[in-house]
Amino acid sequence: MPFDISKLIDFVEVEIKRFAEIHRSEHFYAFTIDANLLCLNSEEEFAKTLSDYRTRAPEYYSTSSDVESLRANTGDWAYQGFAQFDDESGFDQELYDLHYDIGLDVDEGAVELSTTEYARAMDEVIRNLKKGKAFENLKRTPDFKITRVEHSY
Repeated sequence: MPFDISKLIDFVEVEIKRFAEIHRSEHFYAFTIDANLLCLNSEEEFAKTLSDYRTRAPEYYSTSSDVESLRANTGDWAYQGFAQFDDESGFDQELYDLHYDIGLDVDEGAVELSTTEYARAMDEVIRNLKKGKAFENLKRTPDFKITRVEHSY
């Protein structure tokens, strides 16, 4: 089954609205799709993570480059996978697996990763989310970003 873009967008919109109701006081700086995970992070949660990491490993996270890298790393986000695509929401796991397998064989940024059915579908979801009102219920920073993460291994 190919990706169902309309169902994916509808799913994201519903999940973000639900999420926004619970996290009304936070200020969000980014949303990303990471494989089949929907991810958000807030300034407040990032500050907690940075403080915790600096306490545990003070030799790291001292440069602005280190801090920005942490800020962008969805694996360190408080809300990585706050919702997850599945078959019912229009996600095609087999096509994602093909995309993932390509990532095992090529370097980050390889053109092959940008042309898979998964990449094209998620790029279309992102384009539509940027045009729509999915994030209107979230408090967002002026530089709020909507992206997808690419992995190569």
